[in-house]
Amino acid sequence: MVKILFEKDKCLGCKTCELACAAAHSKAGTLLGAIKEKAVSRIRIKVKNGKLRVEQCSLCSNPKCISACPAGALSRSEAGIIKVDTPSCNKCGMCQDACPFGAIALTDYPTVCDRCVELDEPSCVKACPTRALKIKAV
Repeated sequence: MVKILFEKDKCLGCKTCELACAAAHSKAGTLLGAIKEKAVSRIRIKVKNGKLRVEQCSLCSNPKCISACPAGALSRSEAGIIKVDTPSCNKCGMCQDACPFGAIALTDYPTVCDRCVELDEPSCVKACPTRALKIKAV
């Protein structure tokens, strides 16, 4: 499992990481596919009080999103990744409200960063032109 570190001083706010994430998680696996599918990025770069910050899952040891879910649709894998059982999800948004990091986007269903576990390196990290995103093994 990896943690994604954010160095705000290196970030340009270009959102290339968001585009790469959406493309990687689209059915087509491409940027064009992500746009057509309206794929959602699991990492978001935001400006708050004039400063750049990242919104992504923090791999909490006791995730509030899971305990807030009345349908029991969220679970945590052994690696710490939050999983969503979409057939069980009632799309109420309680998980999104409970997350203190703004890491859950609720479109059709909750989307949470999965650290691109099937890849050698998360797509967002690989795409960052200034290396403001880095990985650290945990």
